[in-house]
Amino acid sequence: PFSYELARRAVMLNGATQLAITKIDVSFPECKGLRSYGELSREAKKFVEKVEKEIKVPVTLVGTGPDAWEIVDRRA
Repeated sequence: PFSYELARRAVMLNGATQLAITKIDVSFPECKGLRSYGELSREAKKFVEKVEKEIKVPVTLVGTGPDAWEIVDRRA
């Protein structure tokens, strides 16, 4: 399970200004290989939004599979 406490601590210690979530396809298999945030399932988007709300840092990259191109880039 995702530890919000550890994530908050990591952000504080490292001065992170953005986050990447990897392996979202493990928890949400329907998201495997997707490259657009709009294509993610409602549940996956709710998870990303909860992380942003709890950690107070934007999630800009979401890994959707093992290949380098299997990523959602929300920076642009």
